[in-house]
Amino acid sequence: MKKAFIVITAFLLSMHLYGQDIAMLSRIKAANGTIKTFEADLNETMVKPNKTINREGKLYFVSPKEFAALFSDGSCMIGNEKKIKMDIGRLHGTFKLKDGGMMRSISDIFLYAFQGRVEDLFNENGYNFTTKTEDGLHIITGTIIRRNFFGLGYKKVIVKYQTSDLLFKEIVLYDYSGNEDTYTLSNVKYDVEIDENTFQF
Repeated sequence: MKKAFIVITAFLLSMHLYGQDIAMLSRIKAANGTIKTFEADLNETMVKPNKTINREGKLYFVSPKEFAALFSDGSCMIGNEKKIKMDIGRLHGTFKLKDGGMMRSISDIFLYAFQGRVEDLFNENGYNFTTKTEDGLHIITGTIIRRNFFGLGYKKVIVKYQTSDLLFKEIVLYDYSGNEDTYTLSNVKYDVEIDENTFQF
């Protein structure tokens, strides 16, 4: 009888925590969904097996489908609802999102995270996910359920939102080559006018 009570209690507790997680994710989606535009300072740190690369720049977002990461070294990543331009490291070119693959994956990760649609991101792209709260951040970690045949995309994605206002703060991406890529925002200005030329390909 005591064992059954413990099992039932554990089950109810897990259900309660799951309910809390879903409520938190819903609040994050609602808070970020009200943002029409933002611009921010952007720091990227890529840790490779043999070296670390740091870049600084600006990030611009116009809801729901336009973003541009423009770095001081001339690197850039610009996306909209149809295509994404990559000029970072070994990635150069403009790619159609309808073709899927790595470029579609990174576009979805950024756009969904900016909109607070992290639960949708993980559910639609085959990730299991967990949540925790620490150091003033809600941290949602998605781990791929089944690696695709070519090993493209990201095996783990971590998205972080500030507990104070539930707004987006950071993305950490882990690929299948052993690279860890972190994008962190600071000095964010919300609902500001952004020049349309920012998103020119």
